[in-house]
Amino acid sequence: MDRRAFSTGLVAGAALAAAGMARAQGGRQPTMVVPYTPGGSTDILGRLFTDAFSAKAGEKYIVENRPGASSMLGSAYVSSSPPDGRTLMYTYGNLMLNQEFLMKENRLLPLRDLVPVTRTCIIQAVIVAAPSFPANNLRQLLEMARKNPGKHTYAYYGDLGIASVAAEADVQLLRVPYKGGVPGMTDVMAGTVDIITSSLAQAQPMLKAGKLKALAVYGDERLHEWPDVPTVKEVLPNFRALDYQVVMAPKGTQGAVLAQLAQRAKAALAGAEIRQAFLERGAIVAPMSPEETLAFMESDRAQLAKVVKAAKILPE
Repeated sequence: MDRRAFSTGLVAGAALAAAGMARAQGGRQPTMVVPYTPGGSTDILGRLFTDAFSAKAGEKYIVENRPGASSMLGSAYVSSSPPDGRTLMYTYGNLMLNQEFLMKENRLLPLRDLVPVTRTCIIQAVIVAAPSFPANNLRQLLEMARKNPGKHTYAYYGDLGIASVAAEADVQLLRVPYKGGVPGMTDVMAGTVDIITSSLAQAQPMLKAGKLKALAVYGDERLHEWPDVPTVKEVLPNFRALDYQVVMAPKGTQGAVLAQLAQRAKAALAGAEIRQAFLERGAIVAPMSPEETLAFMESDRAQLAKVVKAAKILPE
């Protein structure tokens, strides 16, 4: 292909994307669905992202909370929306994928019914316990679990982080189901349940107040404010589990439209101000292209399938 033909193709592709976006200018309100209740970390980060994304798009996307069924109600709504770039979803990628393995009645398969626009960030997450809990770090917790299989408990609300740790360490921890992370954390602080995985943003006030203590950090680096808390990988070198957030679009979103959405998302996440705002809320901006995000999520799904099998978690 010569240079003139290539340039013409680029211009045509951009024109198609712009036309696809513009067709509905006078129609539906551009919407960013957050499939969780207002006030949580996903909602807060989703609103920060949506404001920045709207500025790059040249039109206002509103945030619409559609909680329920562990994010599946919002996912189903987006998957059934027209694939024109006007209805998108900001959500936890790993928690969304989890539901395929955890819900009996789940008919939505995220990587079949939705298409990634970008990964926005990696969430700094921690395993926390009440200050009175005997273990002060993950290594001590695992030693206790080996001596007393099935005795020690963790609050479970759809996140497979602790199940992944237990599977990798080959220990038995007792799962206590909760409808959300907040009630689970409340019971951990009260000593009713031993441990829970939490985003740093959610746990940080209780950690600073001495109402919780951190046993381990997910991710590759220790936290700046708690340098003595080890990462999970320091204890379990082969461990792989990350909390991360993504933007998803309905399946069938055309390549040119998807490319333009991804370009706007990348530009929205490039500014120093939004990166600092995310970091202050326990999130590290880490954008990926649609293709990179899909490959990352496919790898994550395969890992989750192994964890569910090893932990003998059955759909409910």
